[in-house]
Amino acid sequence: MLTEKKCLVGHDSDDGAIFAIVMIVIVVMIIVAIMVYGGIFIGGFHSLKNYAISFKHNVIDSNRVPVTAS
Repeated sequence: MLTEKKCLVGHDSDDGAIFAIVMIVIVVMIIVAIMVYGGIFIGGFHSLKNYAISFKHNVIDSNRVPVTAS
């Protein structure tokens, strides 16, 4: 008990590399999430828009009462 031991807590030699790798992975995950959710919202908007246009053309415009000349 008379000899002092070196404290190794918090003195890892690779802290910087692990932190950099974790930050890179987080940034890549955020970019991928933005791309995926952006694609979902854009694709959903265009599919609903096309559905409304085709519904108008197929149901509303095709079933109008023809105007008869008197």
